[in-house]
Amino acid sequence: MDPEYAKRDARAVEDPIAAIFDLAESVDAQTPKIRKMLRYVRVFVSVWLLLDFVLMIVLSAISPGGSVAATFFLFIPIVGLLLGMRLASQASTRLALLIVAGALGAFQAITLGGLLFLGAILVTLFILGFVILDLMRDLRSFFDYFALRHRVIQRVRQADPVVYVPEGRDAVQRILSHLARTSPDVQALMAVPGATATPALLTGASGLTYSFDAYVRSDPSAIARILGIGEPGFAVFVKAFESAPGLADLQAVKRAVEDLSLSTKIPPARVLAVWRPAAGARIPAEAYDFLIRETIHVKIRGAVYACSVELATESADGTYDFIPIVVGTHTNTRATARTAA
Repeated sequence: MDPEYAKRDARAVEDPIAAIFDLAESVDAQTPKIRKMLRYVRVFVSVWLLLDFVLMIVLSAISPGGSVAATFFLFIPIVGLLLGMRLASQASTRLALLIVAGALGAFQAITLGGLLFLGAILVTLFILGFVILDLMRDLRSFFDYFALRHRVIQRVRQADPVVYVPEGRDAVQRILSHLARTSPDVQALMAVPGATATPALLTGASGLTYSFDAYVRSDPSAIARILGIGEPGFAVFVKAFESAPGLADLQAVKRAVEDLSLSTKIPPARVLAVWRPAAGARIPAEAYDFLIRETIHVKIRGAVYACSVELATESADGTYDFIPIVVGTHTNTRATARTAA
């Protein structure tokens, strides 16, 4: 523990709200150190798994009654089952895969002949190593999410709470101008020919065609298309409503974006529903709950991307009211399929 924290009384709180922000900033300051520690642990466990594999092969070769071929070939289904655990989204499925891997591991220990006891220890440590790597992945995903969340909250706190509606001939052009004003990525992208479509008719993976009032896309890099690493690209969707959007309207937008993202293999970064309310008009309570609770999830090249449907209301005083407030346009909310499920 940092000596500075060791001298404090963790029970003493003066202002709970300020203390929460201070605590978050303290954790965020330790994030680089924690990431480094996780990296060291992953390297150590990976090296151990390789040594474990080699050691079991060697022991099966020198042990009376050992079978090198059986020991080697049993590694293939065991590793496959353990990797399957990392991809499974259900806890029951992961447990079943672990049990099967353990049963195969018991047979593998038997293939070491006279060194059965030592083989059982090595097999157990091999399986435990994969479990530790899986836990490290979950922990790393949590800290990545925490760091992003902390930066976003800081930006919201520091930003001007009043967002003025820019000039434009309609609500779609005005929200695009706002995005260009607040996001260098969108501003640069809108200058690229063919990157922006207003309106846009788009066909999803299901074959259905959807209509959006504006669509801005940045294509992924070549290495991201092939290997799934690097810049994944991003897309911005805008849908304008004449009256207050209801729950069914927002659900339709969510389904459309998910279907289109699966078709283009480009994760959504902002999904905006825009409207200008008449005097006294409000969105239904169930639509508000949908906006603050539901999230678009799209699995692309083994990663799950999360994006909220955001309602941008043009108030009578010439300002925007966003539900929820989404900071930034570039896609950053990325996690493994099981972590985000």
